[in-house]
Amino acid sequence: MPKLEQVEDILGTLEGFTVKENWDRFFTIRGSDNEFEWYAEWADLRGPLLAHLSKLQSQTLPLQILVPGCGVSNLSDHLYDAGFKAITNIDFSEVAVSDMLQRNAGQRPGMKWQVMDMTTMQFEDESFDVVVDKGGLDALIEPEFGLKKGNQYLSEVNRVLKSGGKFVCFTWGFCDVLGLLFSNFRLGWKMGIYAMPLKPNCTKPNDLQTFMVVAEKEMPSAVHQITSTFKISHGNQTCSLLEALENENRVRKEYSTAGSDMAVLT
Repeated sequence: MPKLEQVEDILGTLEGFTVKENWDRFFTIRGSDNEFEWYAEWADLRGPLLAHLSKLQSQTLPLQILVPGCGVSNLSDHLYDAGFKAITNIDFSEVAVSDMLQRNAGQRPGMKWQVMDMTTMQFEDESFDVVVDKGGLDALIEPEFGLKKGNQYLSEVNRVLKSGGKFVCFTWGFCDVLGLLFSNFRLGWKMGIYAMPLKPNCTKPNDLQTFMVVAEKEMPSAVHQITSTFKISHGNQTCSLLEALENENRVRKEYSTAGSDMAVLT
């Protein structure tokens, strides 16, 4: 059974994050008993994530949650244990889905696991109240495909999410990813960006901080400024994100101004 350090080394050599066979190999080598989280841990995600989910929770109907690109993360396990029982997990790796089924079938009855490509989902329109993505969008951005797969995926998120629902995306906030999020969720969405706490041993300049982007599906023509709750705190990563955020809010302000001018003319 490989140790955590060996798992991280294997992941570092993984070529082609959008190739199913590469992930099957990684999950096979990793083993089913090795928990692995390459983004923030549940202890750091729990408070901000549950705060957003609780606002949507109905007293009569369970919140329908989709976790695309679930891999072998324990995120869904923790969500289930926190009281959210209607969770559907998808991944295009049969190895990952098989491992997770074995791990959860007895302990968490009712939680669903399906082999499915998140860029072409087989779900009806407006099937889910929440889509929770932990690193899935980041993994779709590759030089070979450009932004194609990322755009396909976010189009699917828009399609399967109910009106008033939320897309919660945990990301490292690289420029290409932010560009996709901003452009796909500009018209008709409210958006906020929140910084997750850094790990205690995260001291080197090249260590990455996780951010939580929350996009709420609203009126098709509405344009809102993006809210944020962080300051420059961790080198170039946060500086780049703040710069991209300021630029996008300028674009959104121009959209709002243009819309107001058109309303006056009519």
